[in-house]
Amino acid sequence: MNHASKLSGLIALAAAVAMPMAFAQTAPTTDDGMQSEPPTAAPAPTAEPQQVTWADLDTDKDGALSKEEVATVPALAQVFDDADADADGKLTADEYKAHAQTTNADADAAGSDDGGQ
Repeated sequence: MNHASKLSGLIALAAAVAMPMAFAQTAPTTDDGMQSEPPTAAPAPTAEPQQVTWADLDTDKDGALSKEEVATVPALAQVFDDADADADGKLTADEYKAHAQTTNADADAAGSDDGGQ
């Protein structure tokens, strides 16, 4: 077998292997050859966590969050009992804000106790 026929065989093999990948990239078409929908790009995965709002978590829309509603946010689930000032099992926005202010004030005080280092 000469070099030309070996090269032709390799090119044919490479084309046969690459062909299904090329077809997988095309958008579906209708019977008239037109694309049925414009291709959409999938969102790029990010390393940053998605921002979640209070309204996103408040699935029953009562204005307060239950333990079940915050279960998907580990940091909030961890402080839920401390932040729920009246211990009614519902965390209101005001309770959370008060807890956050207290926690931030405590962290600021601890930071200033180290002599500015």
